Amino acid sequence: MSEANIKSNSNPVSETEERNALGVARRSLWYVLRIMLVITLVGALCFFALVEMMNVSNIYIIVTEGMEKRADCVMGNTPSSDLQEYFIKEWLSRDEIVDSGKYDAFRVDSYDYRLTIEKMSVAPWSKDASIRVLEQVLNIQATPYNDSNKDPVPQWEDSRMEIRLEKIDGRWYISMISVLQKDPEIEPGATPDYSQLETDIPHY
Repeated sequence: MSEANIKSNSNPVSETEERNALGVARRSLWYVLRIMLVITLVGALCFFALVEMMNVSNIYIIVTEGMEKRADCVMGNTPSSDLQEYFIKEWLSRDEIVDSGKYDAFRVDSYDYRLTIEKMSVAPWSKDASIRVLEQVLNIQATPYNDSNKDPVPQWEDSRMEIRLEKIDGRWYISMISVLQKDPEIEPGATPDYSQLETDIPHY
């Protein structure tokens, strides 16, 4: 067999090997890119989930603590300056309830404050949020400062409200409170069936 024949017979084999090697390289590259894409997407989802969870947690704390402080301020037990930790100053200057003086004639000794979160809306990248709540103040125990005052203790008007929040310098503040419904009908909570609770106590 001549040298030309040997060369001609070896070329197809080399070209096939090159094509196979190129195909393997392409598949490997595409596999690596897909893995990197999946890792990037999972990382992004975890990051946004973490940010969302932090936002929800911070908003919950600001709203629950801030609104209770606001009620305590109306009762006359907390100075209005303490509210600046939870509310923006522009809203505090317009909040008619805080400056209403509704309980100025009474020393409020105790009350039962309840705030029920009904709905929350916030995006991980947003600097605005809204939350719908039901506010109740029950069992207000108060004593008039003047013994001649025979007026009954003013009752708190239960309300369903929408609370708007803004993120300023990385921290959430309540920026607006809108009353959606005054004195709403409140469904009584279901009484728990304690016999259905799982315990470690053996049954005989």
